[in-house]
Amino acid sequence: MIRFSFVLVEPGEAGNIGAAARAINTMGYTDLRLVRPKADHLSGIALAMAHGSEHILENARLYENLADALDGIDLACASTTRHRMQKHHYVSVRDLPDLLAAKGDRVASVAIVFGSERSGLSNQDIQSCDLVTTIPQISPQPSLNLAQAVMIYSFTLAQSQTQVQIADRRLNRDRLPVEQYAQLKSALQTTMTEVGLHRRTQNYVLKALARLGYEDLALVQQIRTFVDNRINNS
Repeated sequence: MIRFSFVLVEPGEAGNIGAAARAINTMGYTDLRLVRPKADHLSGIALAMAHGSEHILENARLYENLADALDGIDLACASTTRHRMQKHHYVSVRDLPDLLAAKGDRVASVAIVFGSERSGLSNQDIQSCDLVTTIPQISPQPSLNLAQAVMIYSFTLAQSQTQVQIADRRLNRDRLPVEQYAQLKSALQTTMTEVGLHRRTQNYVLKALARLGYEDLALVQQIRTFVDNRINNS
């Protein structure tokens, strides 16, 4: 499995550094490298923006130049949205996972390099990287925020490993116990009789009840209770 490092060159906003740390942490990455940061990555705002990813900031490594930050990296990918005077082949972030996968065992470590919020990566920094990558946009302006760009890259690179983490917070998330199901069935039949539903239709409804999942059963229970209340109050 490829080891990914995220390198920020001269980031100027502490909030962006913290948000970038949070972005890579949510996608399962831990290696954040800062080259000549212009803001304190351990400041209050950086830690606040990291929110649960403070350890990424605390373990971030600082460098004076990009070459040192890329030491030991097999493949460095520059991220840019600016058109360069020099001729480059721009690789879309969408295509990056397949491109890296095609390299197989030849690449064990990859760095994604981002420039400063104001000017991006310098031409010299671009030359220090092996690939020039970009996030396709409808319009070049306004460009994406630094932390947003980090989020897009980290998410795209981790798509095959990420999972939906939304917890089921519904009140009816638990399955209906057997005894409650029997009570629901009996109460529903009583309600249908009271409203004058034909016996054949009642049988159809009760057979359909057996095919419902717990969420739908809870909904039927709510409807039955509502109908009973309306009958009793009429």
